[in-house]
Parts: sequence; C-alpha cells; structure tokens
Amino acid sequence: MLSKVLLPVDFSPFTDKMMECAGELATAGMKELVLLHVIDAKAYADYGDFIAPAIPKMQSAAEEKLDALEKRLGDIGVSVRKILKVGNPAVTIAETAKEENVSLIYIGGHGKGFVDRFLLGSVSEKVLRLSDRPVLVQQYRIRGEGEDLALENACSRLLENVLIASDFSEYAEKLRPALIGFATSFCAPVTLLHVQEGRSTFGWDMVYRANKRKAKENLRKMQELAMRLRPACPEVRTELVTGNPAAWILKIAEEINASLIMVGAFGHRTVGSLLGGVAEKVVRQSDRPVLVLKV
Repeated sequence: MLSKVLLPVDFSPFTDKMMECAGELATAGMKELVLLHVIDAKAYADYGDFIAPAIPKMQSAAEEKLDALEKRLGDIGVSVRKILKVGNPAVTIAETAKEENVSLIYIGGHGKGFVDRFLLGSVSEKVLRLSDRPVLVQQYRIRGEGEDLALENACSRLLENVLIASDFSEYAEKLRPALIGFATSFCAPVTLLHVQEGRSTFGWDMVYRANKRKAKENLRKMQELAMRLRPACPEVRTELVTGNPAAWILKIAEEINASLIMVGAFGHRTVGSLLGGVAEKVVRQSDRPVLVLKV
C-alpha cells in the first residue's frame, strides 16, 4: 500500500524534516520515492515578461537542490526519482500523483502554531481536496523566530501507535480494503475509534440506551474490523463513544498519544470546495500526522 510515494518538496525547513521521515516509510514497505518540486508560475505572473528569462535559472537551481536531496536518500534502500515542473503547486501535485500512479502523497502540513511562511503549508489543504488518492499530512509545531526557528513533531514515531477513525457508513465500507491494507502494512498497535454523533458524552451506556440497534451494529462492525487487523497488528483496541466526531478523534488521539491518525474523506474535489466536515477539521486542528484515505 506504500510501494510508491510522492513527496512534494519546496526546499524550506519543512523539506528537511520531511526527508527525515523517508527511512521510516521505507520500513513500512515503500519501494520508490518520487521527489517533486513545482515552480509556482502564478507567484511570478505579475512580473510578466520580465520573469521569463529567469525561469531557466530557477529550474537549474531547483535541479541542483533535487540532486542534493537524492544524495541524502542514498542509504535508505529505495529507488528515488526526481521531477521538476512549472505550474500551480496544488494542481500539479495532484496531477503528478495520478500520472505516476503513486500509492500515497506525503506532504507537509502546519499543525498548531503554524505561521504561513512556507509553500507546502499553503497548498496542503488544496492537495487534500484535489487528490484522488491517499494523502499523509505531516503536522508540525513551530517554535521560535528567525535563526531560532525550530520545527517539532517530525516522524521519529510515525508508525508507533495508530488511531483509526471510522463511521461505518456506506462510504466507510468502500474505504475498508484501503484501510486494512494501510493498517496491516504499518504493523503497529492500532486503536479503532467509532464516534456515534449525538449530544451525549457518557460513552457506551448512553449510546446503547439511546439507539440500541444502531450501537450494537456499529460495535459488531468494529469487532469484525478488529479481527481483520489482528493477524498483522500486534495490538488492536476499540473505542466507541458518542458526541462530536472531530472533537472526539482529536481527544482520543491525545489521550493515547497517537503517532498517526487515519480518517476517511469523500473523493477528490475542485480547488474551491471543502474536503469534508470531519476529515477537514481533524487535519486543520491536529498537532500530529493525519492520513486521509479517499473514496
């Protein structure tokens, strides 16, 4: 499920942190890593013809930086390819992922404390909306300013403790094969979480009294999914609660100190549309990596 990964790079401090994660993805089954840099044509549109002569120089500089990144990846045991394009970053990333038929887009996000000063932080949400395949958003906390700027939350434990949230809807059922494939490739301890929407926050007993049939069916589906994961995952726990889905996902992730959150979202969208309520809120508010699976 992780055999071919697309990693967009912008040569910012985020890129350096993302590069630190390549080795861990390799241990999870990655065979090929595609490094993509997109020169943002729109950012220079106001300069008109004055910028045209500079494009070749920008491309040459970017190629050198891509070569340097490739050398850094020389010892992780996977094939590395480089792609350089000019265009709209989010659109180009999504299109390249489809053209290359990658298993996953691995992109930098923002997390809490983000200041929008780097390219990837400004386009990651658009990539999530446009992509027709899974997107892993690596979140960070930003500390300090200027020379003291530091990025926390890289990937030293990306696959250590995975939280999987499912609503067991008809869309979730379509995601099940991908979910099982990713979870079993991680071979990590897993917590399965189902949040039944409602005002109660008193857990299973209240859910059971309020809607016995639905709660029992969801519990059955959760146990069935847990059984599918247990042959490959060393530990599988289940949680069933009632309330606001996004809020509970973030709460449980913090309580168990999840290293990764997996959620589902409806297929790819246009640039101006929303990704989808729960997934969008989780990605925006999480301070830890989020893997968004697509129907």
